[in-house]
Amino acid sequence: MRLKVAISTLTLLLAACVAPQYAWVKEGASHYEATNAHSECEYQVGLNKIAMSDQKKLIQLCMQGKGYRFKKVS
Repeated sequence: MRLKVAISTLTLLLAACVAPQYAWVKEGASHYEATNAHSECEYQVGLNKIAMSDQKKLIQLCMQGKGYRFKKVS
């Protein structure tokens, strides 16, 4: 049983390493700045009574408005 759990865990970890990674990027902006911008957008959108499905789109628009693009980084 432990062997099955170990193999399953290892498989999931390897799959996560192979999957492409995406992030909000902006020329000249650090990871810290992108995280701050995203948190600010989430906060601003969260202040409104909006459906969860619409919140994601508004956060995307907010980040794009700040000059960020969601791109594959690896």
